[in-house]
Amino acid sequence: MKARLVLLPALTVLLLSCSNGTHFNATGGIMEYSSHIVLDDTPQGFNAQIANPWKKNTLLHSYTFSTNEGTDYSFNRNSNTIQVPLKHIVVMTNSLAHLMVELGAEDCIAGVCESEYIADSVIRARLANGMIADCGNSMYPTIEKIMELKPDAIMVSPFEETGYGQLEKLGIPLLECADYMETSPLARAEWMRFYGRLFGVGSNADSLFRQVKSNYQALCETAAKTPLRPKVMLDTKSGSAWYMAGGGSTIGQMIADAGGDYIFSENSNSGSVPLSFETVFEKARDADVWLLKNSSSNPLTYRMLESDFRQYSSFKPFKERNIWVCDVYQVPYFELTAFHPDILLADFMSIFHPELSHARSFYHPMDE
Repeated sequence: MKARLVLLPALTVLLLSCSNGTHFNATGGIMEYSSHIVLDDTPQGFNAQIANPWKKNTLLHSYTFSTNEGTDYSFNRNSNTIQVPLKHIVVMTNSLAHLMVELGAEDCIAGVCESEYIADSVIRARLANGMIADCGNSMYPTIEKIMELKPDAIMVSPFEETGYGQLEKLGIPLLECADYMETSPLARAEWMRFYGRLFGVGSNADSLFRQVKSNYQALCETAAKTPLRPKVMLDTKSGSAWYMAGGGSTIGQMIADAGGDYIFSENSNSGSVPLSFETVFEKARDADVWLLKNSSSNPLTYRMLESDFRQYSSFKPFKERNIWVCDVYQVPYFELTAFHPDILLADFMSIFHPELSHARSFYHPMDE
């Protein structure tokens, strides 16, 4: 359900190959926080360079975007030249589709993937009346449907050492959206400035990001004044492993920004780390707060949690009834949090510091 781009500085030569380790320079450009994209406005449009998240200081892709009508489109695995604004695209991530509605660019959406997970009312209405097509699963999209739509571009999410199969053979620009690989909340949210420029609503995107940034920083300042920092644990085990977010992850940083003490903050990993139950228990048994995401249509309860794995009841948040649940398919968690980390931060602050009385949008106390 979830990719990455980079814009070139105006006076530099377009870097080529994404596969030969071409150097990526994260300095310059208009972006303030993002480390995986360099974005530059030019008199004819803008340029983007996107870093390879899996190979430090190397380039994933380069793009040149031109507002000149009649721009000859060229595409290969090394670089793109594309005319903007884009008017007819396929979006493979629901967070980007929702952002496009926010920016007033919903008319540009020709198709989406995994429509069953989309909560946005505008997109759902357009799916129902045929204005937007369902292009199937994001990992295995319906190629025939995409060919029928004849989009200007396809917004895809890159994954390590994987290609795009038949999509690469369609002759349609593939825009690699790697915002999800950023390691700070504002860095990921800032990608909206790139996306806005693609659809001719760059000023809207810049304005929205300034508001998100202002909200986030104001919340951080408030949280920094709180005297207590509760110890926070996350999620549950899956099979024999407990996949715990690293301390260098976006969620790890947000817990700290909200005035919490993440139990694995010393782990610098930016992704999930598979751990044994014993390792987690040693660190988390005396945690103060437990945050869970529930992907089931049934409410998660203390009784269900204990029946799933009896030793969960040995953790302090279980005993003290301080477990908080986000029902991810009942609230627009994935649609909103990518580009509105300020909303999720307010949730965390309300849980960690109830005296601050912030409204919650996603989490609720777990039922008995």
